[in-house]
Amino acid sequence: MTTTKIQQFQGTSKEGDFQSALEEAISVAFEALQGNISDFRIAWKLVETSGSKGGLLGEQTITVTIEAQPQ
Repeated sequence: MTTTKIQQFQGTSKEGDFQSALEEAISVAFEALQGNISDFRIAWKLVETSGSKGGLLGEQTITVTIEAQPQ
């Protein structure tokens, strides 16, 4: 039996767009875990969402962290 280690991946949007940050995290996970499998997919779970807003420059950043593993 092979045990697959769950890994964490992050995505960030400097525009405060949750969907963009999530898509980036999923894309990073997919690329990191894919290997040489043609019909590849991952299972992922949202672990954390954080961000910041304000300041003189109007910062609006959001970062999402997911856990992912090959499925």
